[in-house]
Amino acid sequence: MSAAINIQIIEQLDRGISYAESCFETFRVIDSSIFLWDKHWQRLQLALQSFGITLDDSEQNRVRQHCLDAAQSIANDCLVRLSITGGAASWGLNATATPEVYIQALPFQKKADVLLKTVEYPFPFIPKPAKFTSDYALTFRAMQQWDTDSPLICKGGSIISGLTANIALFIDGKWLTPNGDGVLQGTIRQFFMDKGVMTAASCPTSILINTEAAVLLNAGSFVQVISHIDNQPLDTNHSAIQKLQQCLEKQDGVQL
Repeated sequence: MSAAINIQIIEQLDRGISYAESCFETFRVIDSSIFLWDKHWQRLQLALQSFGITLDDSEQNRVRQHCLDAAQSIANDCLVRLSITGGAASWGLNATATPEVYIQALPFQKKADVLLKTVEYPFPFIPKPAKFTSDYALTFRAMQQWDTDSPLICKGGSIISGLTANIALFIDGKWLTPNGDGVLQGTIRQFFMDKGVMTAASCPTSILINTEAAVLLNAGSFVQVISHIDNQPLDTNHSAIQKLQQCLEKQDGVQL
């Protein structure tokens, strides 16, 4: 696909563009409340520290308030993406800069039950303790090799995740969610693990044949029901899904 382009001659460039020195968090803002905000901020701090960037703790409330303000200007239920980069700097890996904060917000739209298709991830995995922009650049490249917009990402016979969400599978009376390299340490995934209703484990693709129900987990949709995997129907009204929803429904900043 070809398109017209804009050309700029500049002296400085944001290091998020020039070197992918950037990370982000995505979450819902519902009636001025953010579920697990502290967890999102901690993960963001962890990612920034890996670049040698440390934000003063006093910045947390200011950044949070700007996220709330951005959402409030649009709707009572918004999806917000908070990105922080190394900032604008001159050419060179060792150039100094001041971090830049970018906030995007749009009204949340609930998605229908999803149909997933297993695909093979073509690149090596590295640990994903946080949302690094560079990881998603590789995902875009991988997408060009897949013939589906709703992939269930696998590698070497193991299930990894959905495109932008962790996955959980209900099998033999328990919820399992994949672990290992390539699996994002998701906030909603960790919430359920802390509640003791979900276990991280190796999930070979062979278990799909016995999977009764499955959901995608992220801080946008919280729990998104999967209706099919590789054309195999799943129980979208399974009582195990209802138990997950019950864990969330009384939490501030959650709307199912």
